[in-house]
Amino acid sequence: MKVTQAVLDDIKRTTDQWRASDEKRDAGLPTEFPDVKRYDNISYGPAGEENLLDVYTPKDVTQSVPTIIDIHGGGNVYGSKELYQHYCLGWARHGFGVVNFNYRLAPQTIFPGALQDTALVAKWVADHGQDYHLDTNNVFIIGDSAGGTLAYQYLTAYANPKYRKALGLVSSGQLVVRGGALNSGFYFVKRPGAITPDSLMSAYFTPEMMQKYDQELHTENYVTPDFPPVFVMTANHDFLHDEGVRFDQFLLDHHLAHRFASFGTESDPREHVFQLNQRDAVAAKANQQQEKFFRSLFVEK
Repeated sequence: MKVTQAVLDDIKRTTDQWRASDEKRDAGLPTEFPDVKRYDNISYGPAGEENLLDVYTPKDVTQSVPTIIDIHGGGNVYGSKELYQHYCLGWARHGFGVVNFNYRLAPQTIFPGALQDTALVAKWVADHGQDYHLDTNNVFIIGDSAGGTLAYQYLTAYANPKYRKALGLVSSGQLVVRGGALNSGFYFVKRPGAITPDSLMSAYFTPEMMQKYDQELHTENYVTPDFPPVFVMTANHDFLHDEGVRFDQFLLDHHLAHRFASFGTESDPREHVFQLNQRDAVAAKANQQQEKFFRSLFVEK
C-alpha cells in the first residue's frame, strides 16, 4: 500500500518544523575543534549518500579509544549525520571515537531498511575500526527517539542470532558491544494503538510490514539474558516519557542490567531529546552520567 497523501503532507509539515527547531538550537555551534580529528563521508554500503558515515576521534591518538556508534532520530523520515555532528563531536571531545552515520529514510525505505543499515555500520566498524584507532572491543550504541528504537532492535539482534537472521541483518563480526544508551526511545511498536495507519511512523512501519514482521516487531520477545546493559533516559516533558517507564519496568522484570533516569523538573522542564542541546547544562549533566555508565563497562585488553 502506498503512503497516503495525508501522511506525506504530515511528513513535510512535521520535518519542516523539526528542521527549523534544530537549526535554531545549533546555530553558531562549531564543527571543528583543535582536539578532534574528523573523517567525513566514508561509504559503508551501496545506497550512496544515505550510506555515508563520519568518524570523529580525539586528535593525535596513537592507541585505540572506546567507540560510540550513534543512531540519529527523526521518526525514520528525517535526520542526518550533519544534524548530529555537534552532539557526536561532544562525545569525541570526551575521549571516545564516534561513528555518526546516515541511513535510508522512509517513505522511500521501509522497515527493516534503517535497521539493516545500522547493522552494516557495525560491520564496517568491525572491519575498519582499527584504521581509525577505534577500539572494537569496547563499543557502545547510542540512539534517540526513532534512533532509540533502532538501537534497541540492533542490541537485541546483536545478542540474539535468531532475531538477526529473521530481519536479514549482517553479523557484526568481531565487534564487542559493551552497552548502550536509549534516549527518548519508542520500544513497544506493536502495543495496541502505538502506530496507526495515518501516523507519520506508518511511512516506515507500513501496515504491510507490520503484518509481515508481526512477530519480530514484538522485539521484547527476542530479548535474551545477553542483552547488553543500557542507560534508558527520558525527560519529564518528553512525549515518549511513558515509553521509557515501560521499558524500565520490562528490564526490571527480566532482571537485565540497566539504569533509568528522567531529567527536568516542573519549574525547569526538559523535552524530547533534550540531550542534543550542546548549550544546556542539564543536557551536559545527563551526557556525563551516560559517560560514567559507559566507563563502568570498559574492559581492558
